[in-house]
Amino acid sequence: MINLRFSNGEIIQEENEFPIGLIILKKGDLLCESSFCNYKKIHINKGVFAEEFLFDKRSNELLKNIRKTEITILDNIAEADKFLSQNTNLLKLAIEKRINMLINMNEKISSNFIKNENSKKLSSEKSKKFFKSIYRYNWHHFNADFIQKYISARELILEKEYEEALDILNKIILNNVKDDYFKAEIDIWKIYCVYHLNPDKAHELFDKVRYKYNFLDSLISFKILHNLFNKKKLDTIYNSYFKKGYVIPAKTVLFFEGEEGDWSFLILKGSIFVSKFLNEKTEVLLNILTEGEIVGEIAILKKVKRTATVFSKASTQIILIDSDNFESLINESYLLGKNILKALIYRVDFQKELIQKRTLKEKIKFLINKYSIERLNELHLTPIQFINLFGSEIDMNNFLSEINSNKIAALRPDGTLNFKS
Repeated sequence: MINLRFSNGEIIQEENEFPIGLIILKKGDLLCESSFCNYKKIHINKGVFAEEFLFDKRSNELLKNIRKTEITILDNIAEADKFLSQNTNLLKLAIEKRINMLINMNEKISSNFIKNENSKKLSSEKSKKFFKSIYRYNWHHFNADFIQKYISARELILEKEYEEALDILNKIILNNVKDDYFKAEIDIWKIYCVYHLNPDKAHELFDKVRYKYNFLDSLISFKILHNLFNKKKLDTIYNSYFKKGYVIPAKTVLFFEGEEGDWSFLILKGSIFVSKFLNEKTEVLLNILTEGEIVGEIAILKKVKRTATVFSKASTQIILIDSDNFESLINESYLLGKNILKALIYRVDFQKELIQKRTLKEKIKFLINKYSIERLNELHLTPIQFINLFGSEIDMNNFLSEINSNKIAALRPDGTLNFKS
């Protein structure tokens, strides 16, 4: 631990350098600036900086003393980690700072990528219209009756209202839902309720469900149920899922651009598409987010109109985060809070590294390494969707020539990319 005072105007840390430790602002006015993220703010008397130290990453911040700055530097990772775990109020401030940096970075990238005439924000009605014209039908919305009933039942389970929760779960109609993972999720929570009403019957149902589905180990809810049967306490991440974790069925729009929202979510398993729809024929895929990444992060800070459409093609397991439960989730699970912080830092790092790739081949390989060949093939991306992920304009003919000549991928009959190992 190092305690330091600085003269006015003195640089404490440069952007893009490896931090010497986690920096705690004890007193004074400290300028935090990121040229890459287009972020600039003066922090007064408190705050945490250079959090990249925890993850062995270069700093995305320039730190400069404005007035009478006193800081503490924790130059041991274990010590820094322990400090943050004991000061979750500062962890919360760090996450909020990183969210603002990410928002600014995304605005900067999208303004460079999406032409001015197409960058205006859409109403939710237009977003829905454009989405349906491209993806057609048989999609669900997060506000669909069967999803909201599932969420209501889960909230009743938290309140130990098992009979009422079971009644709601039994009334969920899944005729139009093709996702077996979501169906298994409903069955698991039914058994959870039955266990508290009739344990013997619950064990019978448990055996039937295990026979019915061969993928139960991939569901966090199944592990929670298994712990219940074996009278084991829940680990922190399971406990967070028990309180605010859900399975989102395949082919679900979580929100359309233009809708109001006050919640975000952390992906535990699965992939999420983030897109802007410019018209009935044009989708710009802004990002594909995967395990450990946070989606709709601006809603943690304030209620907003969504700036993009977010949807899942396959079932996804998430933890729902809103302004009301954000602080309590972090207080209850430092690991969850740290993972959110890590995800925000890694998102910026990913964009930095992608921009630094000089050749088209390097950019393609970089994206393949991020997502993996297996996941990319599961996602069935079109060439234009994959190109969109570069965040800059790439000539389609050059891209197709590159993947063909280097045997990176081939086109399937449906026009999507099949990546080769």
